[in-house]
Amino acid sequence: MFAVNGSSAAFPVHPGEILGEELTARGLSGREFAKMAGLQPTHLSAIIHGSRNITPAVADKLASALEGISADFWLGLQKRFNTEKNRRSMGTSRYVSGYDPFQSTRAAAMLGEPEVEYGKKQEIRISIPSADFTLLKLLATKMNWEVLV
Repeated sequence: MFAVNGSSAAFPVHPGEILGEELTARGLSGREFAKMAGLQPTHLSAIIHGSRNITPAVADKLASALEGISADFWLGLQKRFNTEKNRRSMGTSRYVSGYDPFQSTRAAAMLGEPEVEYGKKQEIRISIPSADFTLLKLLATKMNWEVLV
């Protein structure tokens, strides 16, 4: 379970940044890890710096070289990043304006989902495979979330 502290990142974190932090936490250099994962060092560097995406093939290589972190986790991070990047580039909003130009209603609220009050601590309960917990804690720290386990 995570509590979102009311602040969201200005832009979603590229999964390569999370990968770089994971390698640092494990004391691995990029060259060492690239060799372990069967990747070219330049390819790995491009991923870590956010200029290349994590593909299904790369996710499988990462999962085999990083014990405890699944390929699905990496692909989920990449999908979230891509979705948010596309949403922002198209100028779409998570808000839906009604007839009153001064009142915006979250699209989620229109679908019957609970309204989120920004600036207040929100609890989000999620279930994840135990193999992904370590990296999810790292992501939570990066996003300034509190892990309440």
